[in-house]
Amino acid sequence: MESFPNHELPKLNVLTHLSIVNCDSMDASFSGGLWPPTLCRLKIGGLKTPISKWDPQTFPTSLVVLSLHGGQSENVSNFSQLSHFPSSITSLEIYGFEKLESVSMGLQHLTSLQHLVIYKCLETIDLPDKLFPLLLSLKIRGCPNVTTQFSRPKISFLKHYFRKH
Repeated sequence: MESFPNHELPKLNVLTHLSIVNCDSMDASFSGGLWPPTLCRLKIGGLKTPISKWDPQTFPTSLVVLSLHGGQSENVSNFSQLSHFPSSITSLEIYGFEKLESVSMGLQHLTSLQHLVIYKCLETIDLPDKLFPLLLSLKIRGCPNVTTQFSRPKISFLKHYFRKH
């Protein structure tokens, strides 16, 4: 698939789940940033146009689960480059952003965030201390350089914590 009729997305009134991942020949930048009004779960990335190059998006407030997949052409080093997501998000997965160094500046507006998953982000990643009291679960896998020390007081808020290099 090389193209995607993203201008038709707002017409899909009953669509709640959408997954478009690892379609590196698909030229979709979702210009206009309009999405189905009932979209609850979005898994996206690994497209011809990197997420960081998209226009600002207007995600519906119904969006609660977001899974972002980086790709070889993704040059995001700071999560603030991807921080145009609604505060309604309760679960966020960040996968394969190999140059990502910090999520500190991009998560502070996600006031409903309860679950955070970070996979295969190879650079040194700094997690903000303010994030921990909000989370119910934190999973880190394939991220050998996460810098935050996970001492007991810091992670005592978490019901589930998993870390594997």
